[in-house]
Amino acid sequence: MSVLIAVSGATASGKSTFSRALCKAIGDLDPVLVVQDRYFRDFHDVPEPERKAAVTSNHPMAVLWDDLVDHLGILKQGGTVTVPVEGTRFKARGGELEVIGPSDVVIVEGHLLFTDPRVVELADLSLFIDANVHERVVRRLLRDTSSGKTSLEGATTWYRRDVIPNVSRYSEPGRTIADMIIPWDEENGTAVTAVAEWLRGRQ
Repeated sequence: MSVLIAVSGATASGKSTFSRALCKAIGDLDPVLVVQDRYFRDFHDVPEPERKAAVTSNHPMAVLWDDLVDHLGILKQGGTVTVPVEGTRFKARGGELEVIGPSDVVIVEGHLLFTDPRVVELADLSLFIDANVHERVVRRLLRDTSSGKTSLEGATTWYRRDVIPNVSRYSEPGRTIADMIIPWDEENGTAVTAVAEWLRGRQ
């Protein structure tokens, strides 16, 4: 059976950066990385006049949990899965699907992971990536505006509408569920090494 590591934390805390660093540190083990954001609903089922108000990426209802949990279970059993394309508008955007697995090490990362107890139960190790809230806000706004597709005003409006009401309710409580809390105001190579060594001890 494969080892499953679940990496969560509030938006812009450093989950993706940590997960990529861990994958690099254990590259010889050929890990697979599952990204929760690929399992967002596209809200196509919501009537168009109501869709704009309904779309969220920070509330648990945004995630196709049954699909995600099913895929994690298959990967943990050493199987292969086809994951969807990232984003809340998959049907409208189209895009290519990706096949991943099998692997002895499965890493799943996402800011809402610990809101579903099935994910926590499947995980052999649960990690919460923690960063100062002011640092997270700066990272998030820089990330959202760097592509030029969203203005600072647009990014700020979304942050106020979707992130602020949800992050403290759904993402931040994950620190009480995790096996380990990893500070990530700056990249924490020591933590990456420690988790990599724990993994190697499981092989």
